[in-house]
Amino acid sequence: MTKNDKPRMIDSDPGEHDSGGSSASSSCSSVEVIPDKTSSASNIINEGICNACQDEVDTLQHAVQCFKCESYFHAVECCDPKYCVSAKTAFTQHLRPALDRTGSFENRFGKFFFMCNSCCTEYELKKVMTHDKKVEVIDKKLDNLKAEFRNELSEIKKYLVKSATPPSDTLTSDCQLSNPNPWNDSTRTKNLFNKKVLVVKKSENSGEPIDASILRKTCVENGIQVSKSFSTSKDEIGLVLNSEAAAKTLVDKLKVSAPCHKVQDLPSRTPTINVVGIPNNITKEDLKEEIFLQNPTVRKLNSDYAEQGEGKFTILAITKLKNNDDLSRATISVSNSIRDYIANGCNDRIYLGNGTCKVYDAFHVKRCFKCQKFGHISEKCEGTLTCGFCSESHETRSCPTKSASNLTESCCSNCKNSANNNYISSCSHPAYSLECPIFKAEQEKLKKSIPFYLKK
Repeated sequence: MTKNDKPRMIDSDPGEHDSGGSSASSSCSSVEVIPDKTSSASNIINEGICNACQDEVDTLQHAVQCFKCESYFHAVECCDPKYCVSAKTAFTQHLRPALDRTGSFENRFGKFFFMCNSCCTEYELKKVMTHDKKVEVIDKKLDNLKAEFRNELSEIKKYLVKSATPPSDTLTSDCQLSNPNPWNDSTRTKNLFNKKVLVVKKSENSGEPIDASILRKTCVENGIQVSKSFSTSKDEIGLVLNSEAAAKTLVDKLKVSAPCHKVQDLPSRTPTINVVGIPNNITKEDLKEEIFLQNPTVRKLNSDYAEQGEGKFTILAITKLKNNDDLSRATISVSNSIRDYIANGCNDRIYLGNGTCKVYDAFHVKRCFKCQKFGHISEKCEGTLTCGFCSESHETRSCPTKSASNLTESCCSNCKNSANNNYISSCSHPAYSLECPIFKAEQEKLKKSIPFYLKK
């Protein structure tokens, strides 16, 4: 007999234990867990006889039954004291009533039960095996999640690489693409912005604009396609025609139907853009070369239209950003075809260095620093001196009421002297404010003279 054969009492929930043996996990042995209680527990009672002392034992008075295996063990007055659970008096008055839930233990919460060493060992091994099994299941789930995450990450990388790939600039004869880049085909783009903008002047006799009904009838009867019509700052009629042939036809026909109105070409303006996020200390020449190297379609469009006088990519200025001393902004004048490619072919971004830079439209409306009116500069101004902040007769830089915290005293001279009552009622801003309604109207007029914005 060994000391480990001594029976133990466990306070637990009987629902957690089941009958029968179980096998150990792979980290343990695969041998049956339940040992032979007849040989290992010497105080076990077989047919009413204790194996240890060979005495006949009253199972109701001197023995306890294992909750798991239901075997009886000699618990008091055994020949070997180490097998005795307690003294006879304590066993009779306390332990036995607690196990049987009799006497004072009848209404107690919970239940005491006895489990022999062999069953305790099986129970403990089973708990270890259950824990190991849970760890194994969790490890498998983690491995599956890692595999799924790697697959999803791979798909995201493929999508990002595909979406960031610039359009191909060359097409070989043995590589026919189903959807080639149209910007590389000069035959498809040479007429894209081949529009003519004409201005029908006021009558030389009456000084009145051309009658709209005469202009409309002339266009309809001669099949002249007009993309857009607009009014100029001088209340003259501007027309955007789809081709030079249409412009020539209109000029010839108006000589007959409206001989008092001259027709003139309106030189088309080119867009100006701001490229934001370029590195500091880069020269205009180096910046242009880098843009052409990394954006070959821009270079190609510039060279293709150079012969027609429409190829244009001129860097006007490079200035530091106000909110980031490490980066700058480049202001560039480009042709209409280049602007259209950047907007629709590159989503208003261009490749530069090891990334891309955002492209914004820039509308440089001339404003005189002397009289504050739009359309000319101070060197050519014949107007009166006007403050850009308070609209009084002094220079803006010497205005006595001008301050960053005193904007309520500001007054826009353009809105104040406007014939539009809406402008007059909202003149409480400086003449140089970007929110000035007249400034915004001038921006819209400028956009109407640029073919890229007319085609939108």
